[in-house]
Order: sequence, then structure tokens, then C-alpha cells
Amino acid sequence: MKITYNWLKEYVDFAWDWPELVERLTMAGLEFEGVEDLGARYEGVVIGRVDSCCPHENADRLTVCQVDVGTGVNTIVCGAPNVAAGQTVAVALPGTTLPDGLQIKKAKIRGVASEGMLCAEDELGLGDNHDGIVVFDENLSIGVPFAEATGLGDVVIDFEVTPNRPDCLSLLGIAREVHALTGNPLRFPNAQVPESGPATAEDVRIDIEAPDDCPRYVGRIVRGVEVGPSPEWLQRRLQAVGQRPINNIVDITNYVLLELGHPLHAFDLHALDQRRIVVRRARAGETLEMLDGTLYQLDEEMLVIADGTRPQALAGVMGGAHSQVSANTTDILLESAYFAPSRVRLARSQLGLFTEAATRFERGADWDAPVQAIDRAAYLIAQLTGGAVAPTPLDVYPRPGQHHQIPLCVERTNQLLATELDSAAMVQILERLGCRVESGQPLVVTAPSFRPDLTRPADLIEEVGRIYGFDRIEGRQEASGPWITQRNPELTFRQVARQRLLGLGLDEVVSNTIVESRWLELVGAAGRAARLANPPTETQDALRTTLMPSLLDVARRNFNQRAAGVAIFELGKCFVAAAEKGVRPEENWHLAALWSGRVSASPYQADTREADFFDLKGLLEALVGEGNLRFTPADRPECRSGHAACISLGGEPLGWLGQAAADLCVAFDLERQVHIFEISFTALVRHWHGRERSFTALPKFPPIERDLAIVVRADTATAELIATMRDSAPHLVESIEVFDLYQGDQIEAGHKSVAFAIRLRDPEQTLQDAQADAAISAMLKILEAQFGARLR
Repeated sequence: MKITYNWLKEYVDFAWDWPELVERLTMAGLEFEGVEDLGARYEGVVIGRVDSCCPHENADRLTVCQVDVGTGVNTIVCGAPNVAAGQTVAVALPGTTLPDGLQIKKAKIRGVASEGMLCAEDELGLGDNHDGIVVFDENLSIGVPFAEATGLGDVVIDFEVTPNRPDCLSLLGIAREVHALTGNPLRFPNAQVPESGPATAEDVRIDIEAPDDCPRYVGRIVRGVEVGPSPEWLQRRLQAVGQRPINNIVDITNYVLLELGHPLHAFDLHALDQRRIVVRRARAGETLEMLDGTLYQLDEEMLVIADGTRPQALAGVMGGAHSQVSANTTDILLESAYFAPSRVRLARSQLGLFTEAATRFERGADWDAPVQAIDRAAYLIAQLTGGAVAPTPLDVYPRPGQHHQIPLCVERTNQLLATELDSAAMVQILERLGCRVESGQPLVVTAPSFRPDLTRPADLIEEVGRIYGFDRIEGRQEASGPWITQRNPELTFRQVARQRLLGLGLDEVVSNTIVESRWLELVGAAGRAARLANPPTETQDALRTTLMPSLLDVARRNFNQRAAGVAIFELGKCFVAAAEKGVRPEENWHLAALWSGRVSASPYQADTREADFFDLKGLLEALVGEGNLRFTPADRPECRSGHAACISLGGEPLGWLGQAAADLCVAFDLERQVHIFEISFTALVRHWHGRERSFTALPKFPPIERDLAIVVRADTATAELIATMRDSAPHLVESIEVFDLYQGDQIEAGHKSVAFAIRLRDPEQTLQDAQADAAISAMLKILEAQFGARLR
């Protein structure tokens, strides 16, 4: 949001220079973006008076002028046809660099020394006219710097306004911030409209067919306007903040937008069929040629401003070409309305239109501002064009806005801010911000309509803190008490999971939630993907339903950079499209990890083997807890056959683990084996959150370790063998690890040998060898009965 220093001072008094103004507003939460000193562009340009002119002896179209520049009289050769003695002009002295980049030097022109240049409009950056020099009022003082004499010595300050503060997208909004910081009174712009002629309601009918999308629409007619260029002061002010002057009517609506922050639109009244305004959804097949000259296809989700027959504007975004104000316009209908942010955002994003109006409406405009804004515009139009303003605007308001009433506890505010403010000080701050406050315990605060971000006590506490000054608050011990809410357990577990995975040697990645739909098709996850109506690129057209493709893409890019191995994880949201149209997609947190290439990326470490299925399985067990997970062999389309498993936790499905299928690796240009797991983090949180924390004492009694090698069918899952052995003696089995897996000549075909290292321990007493042998024998019998196992 660009403002100028002098323009701001018209609305509120303050003693700060512009650097201090920026510092104060920055400390209050407005992010400073940049500054431009307009006066610096005119350094070396002064006001001069042409004392005399005579034709150049050696050139027919040049004039030799004697120009008083305050410090003396300079001889200047000028080629402008309108130069004449007695004129007050802008003189660029030698050494000056003009706004258009032209450098002025002493020079001989056709044999006559010239000590400067008389400036045209385009050379001063005031417009495009180069037909002659600019002639100023004769009352300007000679020798005074041009910027000072003309009021162009202003400073443009640019603030980056956050999405939650649409009220600061205006001069008045910034002025309110200064008022809150200083207590100096606000000065509102003049909107006392001189009225004459028939009322607006006698000449125009306004119907709102979509009150949820447009709860308020105000119209006002101004008759007998004379469309033409705006006065210089208005053009200069718009140009200073980056706006291009068009004509006086359009410039006034843009001026009021910048001034008050509320968008306006002007229709040519005679271009509206049946003199009627209908606020409705677009109909199938309708099109609209807009002010940019482009014909747009509308859909039934877009809100339009129509007349009796067809759309004339896209509500809150841009007007239509058919009813635009032109040089032939004499009567206009001003529009000032409140449009639902979501409806404006939808239309703007689908058509790819970015306008000042849409920026304000989609962030949340002020529903109480339409009448004030339309009156201000009508006042300026009457003053600058001679138009007659119709009495009483036509205000159609089917859904009045509701102000938020918020309780605020003074004690809690002081505890959270580490301040000692009394209720009177807080009331003063809140009232300066435009709130209405009812005293009591707690305070009852009514938020102003121009602050849609104030909805809860925490918002008000932040406001008190920033206006009081966070820099004035002394640090102290963290506040505590029953008013301090507990942390969200899911947020806590996310942090725990990240720290554990980083500690296990993985790198975290954060990828885009918007992915290519072909990626989802490759992994068989495109069925319930939510497709974007207005994708950022042609290929990125869907919300991800799985993290797998994103991790594969990251792995591809890392291997392309000659990485020896890739071990990464991502914890992020995935989305499932709703079955019903208009319902938001379901959001779920997923956790996925990918391991491929060498186990150790360092060439100086001994473990240079390739990561496999069991490395990733062990990593997941280390994260969740070895005894809590169950792995069941399963075939999945995205995994190599026979190399995938479904994961359950406490009997609840959790996710899957496997080796990526060969065709998937080819699609992502991956030449190495890739192993991935993906689980529902929401389900994991439920398990962690419901688990009771308990202390486990260090074991008092020694363990007994036994090795057991058995022969089973080759298709028998090792995880099932381990689970069966655990269940056979749950009070004694402390751990079971596989240390050997063999298939070969010494084992009959179709079978394999699996060797386990089993640790047994009795927590209550010293375990005897006989007890350990009995437990192992029991295991063998159960394995033989369930899997046909035999001792090797």
C-alpha cells in the first residue's frame, strides 16, 4: 500500500518526519516495504522567469532566451514553439538529471552557449505532452526549487499489508493507526454532497438475487457530468502512488479507493437496459467483455452486476466495457457495495484477474463503508465535473452485518503481555482503534466493521500490546495459571516426530501440496483427488492425496546432483475430494519417508551397502516403537510384487511400506531401488496421545540369549514368525532379531532358513536355563503347528 507523507498529514496530525513515521508504524505491526523521495527527482530544477526571447541567428526553429533563475540570468537555447517573454517556467540547470534520464550540461547549440533547459511536461515526468514547455502560475517565486514550489516534494512510503489487515489498504486506515499511536484526532474527508434533481430510486431499480454473496448494494446517480481530464493535483497524487490517470470520473473512484479503502464503480446510466441493476450469479453461456478489452466466459459460480438483460460487471473485480464511462457520458450511476470475499476470490482466480478492488474485497471490506464512500465520490464529482447529485443514495441492505462482541479480561491481558495496565488504559487503546467498550469485568468490546480480524480475546490482547508498544514491555518469567491453554497435542507430536526422524539421520523436505495429476495416476491415487479450477500451471492441477510422488521427485533431483544416497521424510497434509460439489476436500496429515542409495552418504564410513526394505522398516519401528507395529504382506500397485506390507498399530490400519515398482522408478527417472513408507499421522497421534506414560525401571535380573534357526516355506512372512514367537511367551520375550536368512542348495526348494537372536528375561526373578529352554521349545511347537516349521 503506497501513501505519501503529505497526503497522510491531511487526515491526522503528527510531528514525526518520515523515517520516524516508518519506525513507529513498523513497531505497531505494519511492514515497511520501501520509500521514494519524489523531490529528489527534481534536484537541480528551479523556477525561472523568461525575461526576453529572440530568434536564433543560425536556426529557424530555435529561440535564445534570457532566463532569471534567482541567482542570476542564464542564456538558454529553447526549441519549444510556445516559449515567450514573461513566462514562469521550470529550468533544469547544468548538472541536473531529469526524471526521464536526460542529463543537462552546458553546451553550444548552433554557436550559442546554452546554460540549462526549459522543461516540457514529459521531461518532468508529469505526463506525455512534449508539444511545448510547461508554463506555471506567475506568482511562483523565482529561484525556488521546483519540487518545493509545486508541492511535488513529497515522500512515497510503501507498506506490505498482511492479509488480515484489509483496513490498512487505504490512507484512512494508515491514519487510524497513527491516531491510535498518538491520540491526535482523525480528520475525515469532506462528503457533504450538494443534492438536486430526482432521487436515485425514481430512476433506477436495484435487485439483489444473491444476498449471501452481496449483502449490501448502494447506488447513486449523478447527472450532467462533463467527462474530461482530472485536475493536475488529482493526477499528480494518483501518479505518485503508481496509478495511471484516465478521466475525472474514473480517477475520482480510484482516488476514493486509495483514500477510504472501499472500491467503487461508475456505470454510464444510459447503457443500463431498463435502468435496472440485478446482482446475481452468472448464467450458463454468458460472456462479458471487460474494461481490459478481453471477452471472458462466465460460469454459474461467478457473481455479476447485470442490467435488465445481460451482465455489465464482474462483481468486485472489474467493470464491463459496454457500460464504461466515456467522453460521451453525461449521467452516471455510482456503485458502492459489499461482496463476499470467497465469491470475489473465486471469480478473480478463475479468470486470472488481479485488480485493486478484488484485493480489498477478497480480504474483507467494511460493510459500513459503502454510503460514506459513495458520498465522498459524489462530492468530488460534483466539485470537479459540475454534476448534479441525486438526493439520497439507494441503499439495498438485505443482510445487515453483525459486529463482534468480545469479552476481554484485564488480568489475563496483563498476564499474557507481562504488563501492568489498568482497565482505563486498555479502554483508551481500544477506543482509539475504533472499538466500542463497555466497562465491567470482563470488558465487553464491540469490534468496528472495518476490522474483520478482531473476533476473539486473543486478537484484542494483541492490539493492546502493539499499540502500547511491545518494545516497552520488560521481559519476565513466562506467565502461568489456569487461563494458559494446553498445547495442541497434534502440534506437539509433529515436533516430536520431526526431531526423532532428524535424529535417525533423515532430512526433512517440504513439497508443494499442488501436484501434477499424472503423478497421482502413476501411483494409483488419482481417484479421489481434488482438481483445481484455476491451477497455477497447466500440469500442476490437483491437490495431492499421497506424499509418495513428491518424495520420488525430490529423490530424482538429488540423484541428478550425484547424491550417493537419499534418506528423506515429509510430514504434511494430503487431501481427499468430497463426494458432494461445493464441499471442501477432507484434509489429513500424512508422514512418509524414502530411503534409496547408499546407507551412508559419506565415502569415509564403512557401511556402503544399498538401503533395503528392512532398513526402512527398522527406522519406522524406532520411531513408533518396535513392539507396537504389525506388518502384513500385501500387494500394492505402486510397489514391487512381494516387497510390500500393510502396517497396523494397535489393530488400527496405519499405512504401508514397500519397494517402489520398477515402472514407477522409470517414470521418475530413478535407476536405484527405492523404499518408501507412508502412514496416517493422525492415526499415529491418536495412538501416542491415548498411551499412558509410565516409568519402566531398569531390569534387575540378567537375560538369557538363545539363537534359533528354523526352516519354513519361502513365502512365510518373517514378521508373522516374530509375532507368533512373541505371543508364545509375552512375559519373557524382550527382543527378537533376525541375523541370518538363507536359501540355497542345503535347503529344499521352496523353503528358506531364518535365524533369530532371542533375548529372554523374567522381570520378577532370575531366569533359569531350564525355563528358557522350555520357552524355546514351546515356540518351536507353535511354529511347527502354524507354519510347518522345523529346527535346522
